[in-house]
Formats: sequence, C-alpha cells, structure tokens
Amino acid sequence: MPVSFTQITVGHSYSRNELAKLWGYASMHAIARGVVTPKDDNKIILFVTREKQTSAEQYEDELSGNELRWEGPNDHFSEDRMIAASEAGDEIHLFYRERHHTDFVYLGQLEVSSHERHTDRPSHFVFRVL
Repeated sequence: MPVSFTQITVGHSYSRNELAKLWGYASMHAIARGVVTPKDDNKIILFVTREKQTSAEQYEDELSGNELRWEGPNDHFSEDRMIAASEAGDEIHLFYRERHHTDFVYLGQLEVSSHERHTDRPSHFVFRVL
C-alpha cells in the first residue's frame, strides 16, 4: 500500500500511532522498526532515536544541522536499496526524535552523501536532509 506524505508536514511531531492511522495500517506495529519499506511503494522511512532505551541496540546516530550520521541495523535491512535510492527513484524520509518514548519530528527527505557498507557489523551512512 503506497504511503502518502500529503498530510505530513516538515517540522511537525507525530507518534507512530498517528502515522499508522494516516497511512491506513491496522496498528503501529507495521511501522515499529527503525527502517520501514511500505509494500509496493518507492519509499524508505527511517525512524531514528538519538537517546535509545538501555535495553535497545545502541546504534550511534547523530543529527547535526542537515546531516545525519547513522548506523544501519545489524540485519542490514534495505541498505542496498538506500545506496541505490537516487538512481532507482526511491525516496528516503526521516522521522527523528531526541529521546525514546517521545513523538518523532518529520524532517523531510534524505539523500545518501556517503556510506561504508559492512556485513559483520552495522554499516555507516551519512545522509543529507534535503
């Protein structure tokens, strides 16, 4: 199901429950991952939390100005797709929050500036917020 950003505004806060409802999902569990790729859609959605719960994997993610330094998940989900996004016509969108259990702020679309791909540990990406 294609996901629409027509009702999503850069700089506004959204909970996963709100987004799930806007996008027609039965629950927020459909978008509970850090990397979400809606079925039959050209979008890749990142949900990034700087200060994670102590029980969560402690990926090093840092937003500074319009640059996001991000460690990909250990399962390397959609990393190749992100690397090829601009050539493939895929859009990468960023929802970011400083601390867990707070709403995410939609920061807009991203493009990959650089990446260091790994298979035995998290890959490193640098994104530019468009």
